[in-house]
Amino acid sequence: MSSTPTSATSATQNTLKPDEYNKGLDQEHITKLTHEAYKHFTEYTKAELKMTVEDCQLLEKMNTTTQEKYTQMSEMSQRLMKEMSKLQNTYADFSNFIQQIEDIHQQSIEMENIAKALDEYSTYLENKLLKVVSPKTT
Repeated sequence: MSSTPTSATSATQNTLKPDEYNKGLDQEHITKLTHEAYKHFTEYTKAELKMTVEDCQLLEKMNTTTQEKYTQMSEMSQRLMKEMSKLQNTYADFSNFIQQIEDIHQQSIEMENIAKALDEYSTYLENKLLKVVSPKTT
């Protein structure tokens, strides 16, 4: 049981003593801690603001690049529209010639059919003539 009073005595010695803790929290120490906290808060705020500014600068560069790209694409599409217009005009100019070629082709097919018919008819007439002339020679 002798250990119990000794442990109680040591517990009493280790108990909180408000006067000792108040010594540690004097005005100078509180001011120092406040300045350090303010310094850390200031550094943190500056870092956050710096990151925000860098993000904004990056967004600005991205917007500028995107604007330039869309400007290039717009110019390219305008050039393509001009070229398409030229091609359409050229096609319109050639469409008359193409139609004439088609007409000539159709006429040549008709002439070929007529030539075949005439050839067949001339063969028929030749055979008929040969029949008329052949019996007389025999």
